Amino acid sequence: MQKYISQLNEAQREPVLQKDGPMIIIAGAGSGKTTVLALRVAELLQEGVKPSDILLITFTNKGAQEMREKIAYWLKEMDMDTDVSKMDILTFNAWGDKVLQQEFKVLGYAEAPKL
Repeated sequence: MQKYISQLNEAQREPVLQKDGPMIIIAGAGSGKTTVLALRVAELLQEGVKPSDILLITFTNKGAQEMREKIAYWLKEMDMDTDVSKMDILTFNAWGDKVLQQEFKVLGYAEAPKL
């Protein structure tokens, strides 16, 4: 893992190694955001975080798919046998729908809303 992190610049390395709390990464196209997120996920998994406890949210289906692919690539590159499908890598809308489907009773619905 360290060999991959050492290739990042300081602005990229910082979120990969952040120890506590949520984070937001805002940067321009081609700046390495998805690679940083993929390496951050690998770091979390190495620290013992379960894949099902990881949530990544993006704006587009294409962005979510690119994140899944990049994370799968880096995990394979590092010989980490982790099922990416166990992570929530979703759009804002898909995440909102998932919450509605799981928590509809708490939200006051008699049945799960259909979008």
